[in-house]
Amino acid sequence: MATALISIEGVMKTETGDPIQEGIRLFRILAENYRVAICSDQNTELTEHWLRANMISGYAEIYDDTHFFEGQDLRARHLDMALAKGRVSLFIDPDADRCAYALSKNVHTILFAAPKFVRSTRMVRPWEDLKLEIEKQRDALLEAHLGSRINRFE
Repeated sequence: MATALISIEGVMKTETGDPIQEGIRLFRILAENYRVAICSDQNTELTEHWLRANMISGYAEIYDDTHFFEGQDLRARHLDMALAKGRVSLFIDPDADRCAYALSKNVHTILFAAPKFVRSTRMVRPWEDLKLEIEKQRDALLEAHLGSRINRFE
């Protein structure tokens, strides 16, 4: 079964811990067709407590704050770990930088934006970074495709 990696912060809950209903609904829809792993900025115990309190079950595993190297983005580390374990088909996060990183790893991505969630802990870079990554991926695919065609005709 394909794996979907979903961030709890910004997708299912706000910074204050309030649930984001559309994000929870998205999780439940995904859980019907994917093996869903949850990414969290907190430890597993606090994450499981929040999930139980909001009646969320059916997830495969939790990537928590222990999976972290100094200087590395925690969510990027979660994605790298999940990719090392197997195929990740879908990545859902509220951060454009993280989504661009997932695209650079050839992972389908959903950038989730909720009116109730505004991350106050860091500045978000403009959409231009995400656009550049998409163009870079498209150019790489085109080059690979054209390169294989040229080699066949030689």
